[in-house]
Amino acid sequence: DANGNLLANSLSVRIVTADATITAPQAAAIAEKLAPLLKTDVESLSQKLSSPSHYVRLNPRAKLDEDTVQKIRAMKLKGIFFEDQLVRSYPNGPLASHVIGFVNSEHKGVQGIEASMDDYLEGQAGYEVIEHDRKGHEIRALRNEELGPRDGFNVVLTVDQVIQHVAEQELEKAMVEFKPQAGVIIVSRPKTGEILAMSSRPTFDPTDISGASVDARRNRCISDVAEPGSTFKIVVCSGALNEGIVSLNDQFDCENGAFMYAGRILHDAHPYGVLNVEEILFHSSNIGAAKVGLRMGPARLAEYIHRYGFGHKTDIALPGEVSGIAHPLARWNSLSITRIPMGHEIAVTPLQMLMALNTIANGGMRMKPMIVKSIVDPDGTPVLQYEPQQVGQIISPRTCMLMTTALRKVVGPDGTAPKAGVPGFDVAGKTGTAQKVENGQYVRKYYSSFIGFFPASDPQISILVSLDDPAGGAFYGGSVAGPVFRE
Repeated sequence: DANGNLLANSLSVRIVTADATITAPQAAAIAEKLAPLLKTDVESLSQKLSSPSHYVRLNPRAKLDEDTVQKIRAMKLKGIFFEDQLVRSYPNGPLASHVIGFVNSEHKGVQGIEASMDDYLEGQAGYEVIEHDRKGHEIRALRNEELGPRDGFNVVLTVDQVIQHVAEQELEKAMVEFKPQAGVIIVSRPKTGEILAMSSRPTFDPTDISGASVDARRNRCISDVAEPGSTFKIVVCSGALNEGIVSLNDQFDCENGAFMYAGRILHDAHPYGVLNVEEILFHSSNIGAAKVGLRMGPARLAEYIHRYGFGHKTDIALPGEVSGIAHPLARWNSLSITRIPMGHEIAVTPLQMLMALNTIANGGMRMKPMIVKSIVDPDGTPVLQYEPQQVGQIISPRTCMLMTTALRKVVGPDGTAPKAGVPGFDVAGKTGTAQKVENGQYVRKYYSSFIGFFPASDPQISILVSLDDPAGGAFYGGSVAGPVFRE
């Protein structure tokens, strides 16, 4: 991790093997002697030893200490041999498993950093190019190429093991309390794009993936897309403010909770009359956001969706990331200009949504998410150092200041997430409660989310919490995801 704590390592272990010269009576006798030392039962060991195979591993997972090895050697058992093998070790079990990933039986990375950084982690064999004479002797004068072997490099992540542990702990508590189908937490530094923690549920243990389903192994932070709901209001409002189309004090009639447009009624969760842009944000009015979108116009809204990176991968150094869905302007319908501002008709990953908020926290500069800090050799000397990467200035610092003013009130007594307020910290954030779509229809299931950063005046940390279909009646982002953010 970022502080040098070991997250994954290759250990050399001694494997006990048997060959086909062992007869059935010999197998039973050998099993009696070996079973206690290999910490297994006599019957299963005897079956392995009686196998018709020419080569059988007797302890494919267990690690043998040198004392046990010497005891077995002293027995001088016929057909029993030793071999050294590398085994991948994950000292923290399931901690950050979706980030770290795992390796296959050939020690090749399959998922996560294990896969994306496999070329660095894997050592390289050495080689020589030589020529022989007719008798097979090397002609040393003609040796023309030689390269020594190299150990694999070490990969240092931006992830902080302690913050990762806290994120995992709080997400686990939320899974128990709210019983959602799934959940994610991401913690980052807005100014650099560094990912300090990335947690997803359900999860798996990379030390034993045999019982882990494909669903559990999926990193939902980058591979799952959903309509973001009201968290997306930061895009339309920041874009309109940045273009000078609205000010925080500009007022819009929110129609007491029911707005007819293009033959369809758009509802608010609560009936509001006239609200200004600041109030639209901290009350999270769908109608207010729609009217800001109408004033902005489809072309400019589509431009800001593109600027914020929606519909494109963030290019984080993890495999399995998807682009999300941001339809081109030509595919918008008559309702789109009122539905997209409230986070419908668009699908985003949790990481995309957090990076959009980070742009506001970072004075309008969008950063590429960072999860690898450096590549170092076995002696700790840097081979490759990764630096924060700016994608581009999306909105002005002044627009960010105005947005932060409004987002601070989200966690206030009149906002949608007073339960997300953190004593002693100045928090700015936004709630999201998005209806799920199943078989092309909206159903009474929700993605409940909260994204926020602090201290609002000089943001150091940002956090996204999202829970998929919480049970028990509570489903608003402020009342479900908000408290998890606070903790």
